[in-house]
Amino acid sequence: MPFVQRHEEIIKKLKPYSYGRLWLNAFVFSIFIFIINSLYLFLRRGDYDLFIANKALATSSLMLIGFSLALSGLCYFWDFVDTKIIYRKHLGLIGFFLAGAHVIVSGFFLSNKFTAAWFESKKISMLFGGLALLVFLAMAAISNRYLIHELGGKYWRAFMRFGGYLAFIFIILHFSLLKYPEWLKWLSTGKPFLPPLSLIGVIFGLAVIVLRLALWLAVKRTDRK
Repeated sequence: MPFVQRHEEIIKKLKPYSYGRLWLNAFVFSIFIFIINSLYLFLRRGDYDLFIANKALATSSLMLIGFSLALSGLCYFWDFVDTKIIYRKHLGLIGFFLAGAHVIVSGFFLSNKFTAAWFESKKISMLFGGLALLVFLAMAAISNRYLIHELGGKYWRAFMRFGGYLAFIFIILHFSLLKYPEWLKWLSTGKPFLPPLSLIGVIFGLAVIVLRLALWLAVKRTDRK
């Protein structure tokens, strides 16, 4: 079935909803993801402070944006997820705001840990993180009815899809370049028992990319019939 037709069928299943309710549900889900990530880091490290909470913010941002991107594929392949398609925008924007909060906390409240020398040593990772934020900022800026009308639905959706996945790949690169020494250390020692949360986040991110490729192949195969 063509993706557009499948999307129209999904929309027809939806019950009437209020935008306030959508934001509330998305916010509650986001808090849940943050709490789960915080508990995981507490169990792994044995303590919890602003520095660790900031790590939870970063990974929660990645996961929420990942869920936002993954919903199209999840709805296409599994009917039981269909009614959640309406949360794409909300989860993506909350993920973007959490990324912004992560930047603010790192730069203003943890400046003793994230010094100029530290940023210089991680400049490539920081570059990808900055690029991701810029793309998401552009996407947030055009997420309104006026610009959707001005750009045209087809071009607007194409930009949002391309921009979303491009920025998401930048996030994965940001995490990977920043955290791979910690991953190698854990793989070689197995300590602590739980793997780094950043590694779990990147694996989740790669799964989102694979799901998108699977959706693209499925739609291509359908179009050929």
